[in-house]
Amino acid sequence: MMEPWDGPAAMVFTDGKQIGATLDRNGLRPARYIVTDDDLVVMASESGVLPIPENKIVKKWRLQPGKMFLIDLEQGRIVDDEELKNQYASARPYRQWIDNVRVRLDELPAAEAEVPAATETLLDRQQAFGYTQEDIKFLMAPMAINGEEGIGSMGNDSPLAVLSDKNKPLYNYFKQLFAQVTNPPIDPIREAIVMSLNSFIGPKPNLLDINAVNPPMRLEVTQPVLDFTDMARIRGIAAHTNGKFKSYTLNITYPLAWGKAGVEAKLASLCAEAVDALKSGHNILIISDRQMDRANVAIPALLALSAIHHHLVREGLRTTAGLVVETGSAREVHHFAVLAGYGAEAVHPYHQRPPDGPRQCGHPGPAGSVRHSPPLGA
Repeated sequence: MMEPWDGPAAMVFTDGKQIGATLDRNGLRPARYIVTDDDLVVMASESGVLPIPENKIVKKWRLQPGKMFLIDLEQGRIVDDEELKNQYASARPYRQWIDNVRVRLDELPAAEAEVPAATETLLDRQQAFGYTQEDIKFLMAPMAINGEEGIGSMGNDSPLAVLSDKNKPLYNYFKQLFAQVTNPPIDPIREAIVMSLNSFIGPKPNLLDINAVNPPMRLEVTQPVLDFTDMARIRGIAAHTNGKFKSYTLNITYPLAWGKAGVEAKLASLCAEAVDALKSGHNILIISDRQMDRANVAIPALLALSAIHHHLVREGLRTTAGLVVETGSAREVHHFAVLAGYGAEAVHPYHQRPPDGPRQCGHPGPAGSVRHSPPLGA
C-alpha cells in the first residue's frame, strides 16, 4: 500500500501465481534483471550473477525507484508498472469516495477569530509555561522578526532533563535517538511526491472496510499547526457541517487550592469527561490550557493529551474522535513532534494579548524601536 520511507529496501513477493518486486522511493537498493529468449528472468543486485550467454539475453534493465516489477505466471508475461497501477487505481471510484467524505477546514466560512484578553501579564504566562530567556532570544525572536525558524548548530549538549535540578518542560524528557546514518532533509516542498503536511482531524474509518455503507467524514487541514481562524472554524464547525462534526473543549487547568493531588484528580476527571463528550455526539475534542491564571494551574498539555488518548484507546473510542491541542507551552519543533507522537492531530500554539495597561517585557528592537516579546507558541 505504501512505499517504505526509509531505505534502502527491496521487497520480493509471490503467491505462486504472480511474482514481483518493488524498491524504496529513492531506489538505493540495486535490483537489476535480465530476460532471456527462452523466458527465463533473473533478478539480483547485479546483472552478472549467473553465467548466461549474451546471445540469449533479449532485455537488460533495472527496477526503478518506486516502481513495481511483476511477472504473471498464468498470463505468461511481464506486467508493466503503469498498467499494473492503473488497474488497481481504476478498480473502484476512490476519488469520488474521498470527495464524498472529506471536508476541508480552509473552505469553511471564516468565523471571527476573537483573541481573548489574558487575565495575567505576558511575562507571568511565559514563566508559568516555563519559557526562558534563551527561548525568547533564539527561538521566538527569529520567528517574529524573519518569519522563519532560527538556524543553529546540530546537537544539544544541555544536561538530560531527568538529571537536571532545574524545572524543565515535560517535552524535554523525550529525546530522539539519531540514526547512525546521514539522512537527507525531507520536506513537503521538495518531496511533494512522497510526503505532505495535510492532516485529518476526527473519526477514522476502517482502512480494510472499503465497502462501508456510511463511512465517517474526514476533516482535512493543510497543515497540523492551526491559527486563530482555524480554531474559530473548529469551534463553530457544527453549524457549517450539518452536525457531522461537533467540537468540545476540555479545560486542562485545575484550582491551585487542590495542591499536589490536583493533577491526578483532574486527569481522572478529564478522561471521564472525554468519554461523556464522545458518547453525547461530539467527535473533536479540544484539549485547552487557555484558562490558566493565578488561581488555576495548567496540567502540561503533553500529559493531559497522552492520558486522554490512552484512556480512549482502552475504552475502544479513540478512532471515533479527533484530538486538537490548544496550548501556550509548545514553541519548538520538538514540542509539536512529541504532541503528534502522543495523539494530537493538530496543535494551536496560541498567543493572548496582555490586559490593558503597561506593556510587559518590551525590549529594544531594530532601529531603536521597542519590540514586545513574541507570542506564546511558535
